[in-house]
Amino acid sequence: MTRGHLNDLTTALGQQMFFWGRDVLQEGNLLKKHGFEKRPSPGLQGTSCYCKPWHQGMIELHGACAGWYPCRDCDQGFLFIRADKRCFTHHETTPTIPGRYDYTKLTSGELHSLDTASRIFVDWLAYYENWIISEMGLRYREACFQMFGQLPTSRPWLSPTHAQQWYSLYAKADSRLPRAREWMKKRKP
Repeated sequence: MTRGHLNDLTTALGQQMFFWGRDVLQEGNLLKKHGFEKRPSPGLQGTSCYCKPWHQGMIELHGACAGWYPCRDCDQGFLFIRADKRCFTHHETTPTIPGRYDYTKLTSGELHSLDTASRIFVDWLAYYENWIISEMGLRYREACFQMFGQLPTSRPWLSPTHAQQWYSLYAKADSRLPRAREWMKKRKP
């Protein structure tokens, strides 16, 4: 992975967080239907956190951040902070409190560590997006993509089909993974 791929992932997660926000508004809340446990946010008021076990740890999603937390503090976890538009690694086994980030425990400079830690999270993301498409149909996710594109400050990334393919290649550390801008040139929706 290059810094450019990490920048692509950061942009992707900004778009994806909007998608997750749409998913919780659907009847039955798609995150809960997918097996996430919903609980009140311990930090930012009026919001919720969603947790689900994944790869000897847990995925936690919140409107302000999203990450993977390992069961053991010797493993590296992954955290994306929306307001910072940045990905980090950490050694925390319990989720961060959204909005109260201890930056002394977060690292963003070491590319190899970010690459390794992010792949666990992106592996879940590829799995989830496959599930969304099988559960709701591609048109649902395309509608989310169109809504995101209409927001005044949005920065649309790849279309849902291409994003899912990109996530799958990223999670597998596939050396054929192009930068998103190259992907957009080579593949037409």
